[in-house]
Amino acid sequence: MDRDTQIWNEYQSLREEIRGTDSLNYQILAIVVGVSAIILAMGFTQADPLVRFFIFLCVYLITIPGYRLLQTNRRRAWRISTYIHIFLERRLEFVNWEMRLDALQAPGELESGRQPFSSLPSTEEWLILSALNSFAFFAAIFMGLRQSELPFTTQVIITVIGCVWWLGHLLRTSRQEEELRRHGKVEEDYLRAWTKMKKGRRSLAEPEKLPSP
Repeated sequence: MDRDTQIWNEYQSLREEIRGTDSLNYQILAIVVGVSAIILAMGFTQADPLVRFFIFLCVYLITIPGYRLLQTNRRRAWRISTYIHIFLERRLEFVNWEMRLDALQAPGELESGRQPFSSLPSTEEWLILSALNSFAFFAAIFMGLRQSELPFTTQVIITVIGCVWWLGHLLRTSRQEEELRRHGKVEEDYLRAWTKMKKGRRSLAEPEKLPSP
């Protein structure tokens, strides 16, 4: 099998792996949303406010691990796409999807500095899960804690601690979401790593020439 055929086969295989990663993320997101909706519905059926409070907070037991899985898959997709960008597309004469997409969505192309052509999948995932978390948090406070018989001071202390944690979690995941965007930290880190490998060891697709016997 010649070199060009091997490169094309590897390109197709890696593109299929990216598609599989996207499909897996959609499935994870659907499961997380579905299970969270069931938990929220269960919470509203409870008569005891404290029981509602704890059931609503159980949503975080689903959304936090779910979001970590989504992030892991997005990082995996960036690892593959940047490898394609650096090692494969430069050897394919007409196939330059990653390189052209990267140029199309480069920041600063428009005066607003926005990326209007990006589908922003990581942003959509973050928005959906953040909305679920926010709804669960406020439901736990106003439909659970505030209607309980706990002393008012205790309610205030729990509410303040919860608000601080909720805002911290929201800001932390927002920063992680920005890192997962195109031209974000995750993509740039992988690009630098692959470029350094290519410069230091040359492409793995180019076998070293052995000395003549």
